[in-house]
Amino acid sequence: MLIETTLYAHKNTLNRLDIGITSTGKSRNYLIKLLMQRIMKDNHKMIKTYSRIKYQNRDLKENWKRINVVLNEYEYEYYLDLRKFFKMSISLILAYVVFSYLDDLLKKNRNTDNYFYRNYIFIKKTFEEVICWHIYWGIPPDTHILLKN
Repeated sequence: MLIETTLYAHKNTLNRLDIGITSTGKSRNYLIKLLMQRIMKDNHKMIKTYSRIKYQNRDLKENWKRINVVLNEYEYEYYLDLRKFFKMSISLILAYVVFSYLDDLLKKNRNTDNYFYRNYIFIKKTFEEVICWHIYWGIPPDTHILLKN
């Protein structure tokens, strides 16, 4: 299932993305997914608790553009998790990854397949009246824990 969603990007973010598109020959949607996947590796320094969602700084209306992104259901859930755990809007996370990881990506000219989030797993478990969500960003070394109650 594909899910269409909208992000707001500042013209500076879009200009940087355009450099990446020209350099790699990949679509904007593909490049965004590749960059958003990269932030998973830095989750230890990004996670925040008990705070409100942070948004991009304000600027003149003409400096912003609405962009459409098409995601599969795993990507969409992953982006929602990023928002919840990092306490940042998806648009702010996009700006962060563009300015933090794009240069490195272009230097390595990294190619990848279309299955960006194959190591993303979430499982619902219920213990009496308590609902527990297990979210895995990667494959656990002992995959038997996925089957345990």
